[in-house]
Amino acid sequence: MADEILLSVTQVAERLNTRRQTVLAYIGSGDLVAIDISAVPGGRPTWRVHPDDLLGFISRRTNSKQIGRNPRKKNKDIKEFF
Repeated sequence: MADEILLSVTQVAERLNTRRQTVLAYIGSGDLVAIDISAVPGGRPTWRVHPDDLLGFISRRTNSKQIGRNPRKKNKDIKEFF
């Protein structure tokens, strides 16, 4: 892992075409795995994301199957006049 580059929150936001706050929300909810590299444990976190974790996040959130819509059930007691 020494030669792999970790991504900052800003870099992840740019790749996802979203805001830093959104990426931080993904990290806070546990949806996106991140590493806290801050100098002071328990202080303000400095997050970094491994590229493989970002790819996993994207693949989990990719819509791979189209969901069909079920037609609305019609009430038999209502007459339609159109």
